[in-house]
Amino acid sequence: MPTPVRGLSQPERVEVSARRLLQAAAQLIAEKGWEATTAAEIGRRAGYSRTMVHARYGGKDAILDAFLHEYVSRLDPGPQPDTLGLQQVLAHFDRICDLHTADPELLRAMFVATFEAVKTTSPLRERVHAQLRNAATQVEAGLRAGIHDGSIRHDIDVRAAVDDITSAVFGAGFQWVVATDDHDLEQEIGAVRDRVIRDYARPAQ
Repeated sequence: MPTPVRGLSQPERVEVSARRLLQAAAQLIAEKGWEATTAAEIGRRAGYSRTMVHARYGGKDAILDAFLHEYVSRLDPGPQPDTLGLQQVLAHFDRICDLHTADPELLRAMFVATFEAVKTTSPLRERVHAQLRNAATQVEAGLRAGIHDGSIRHDIDVRAAVDDITSAVFGAGFQWVVATDDHDLEQEIGAVRDRVIRDYARPAQ
């Protein structure tokens, strides 16, 4: 059991325990997938009792919701109304690289959870599908904004470009998860980013 953190307020202690539980969930998801992970295992990995996990979240699904919320908040660039459309698209690559530097374990768990959602019976499927749809919508909005502001070529097929970009990102993620010893994710994401600029950015006049 973790020792109490002296001097913290109750809200701060709640935040510490929530962070430990999410970190434990990320570790276990990366190791064995979501469906094979239990709430009791998450609690033990974090150093808490099953009773405490139940009191904090109510169950495994609530931990999943918290984990996926963290997923979205860390990777979602959010509205960028004062930037060019091209920069709005590239921001998605930059957020992935930032998270890889700051918390690669969480990023790995995100990809594992996403790939686990391919099963039609997966409890992750609808949640992950909604988040992927949101990300694709943002990339499409950035491309269309770029066509309007002149930073993106006007002759591109926007829907094909969205599919190209999202497929390339998840392809890089899959290789990183499966071939961890010899695959540099940031280098691969950087290469995709550079290609997006070459293929879709409007050439300087």
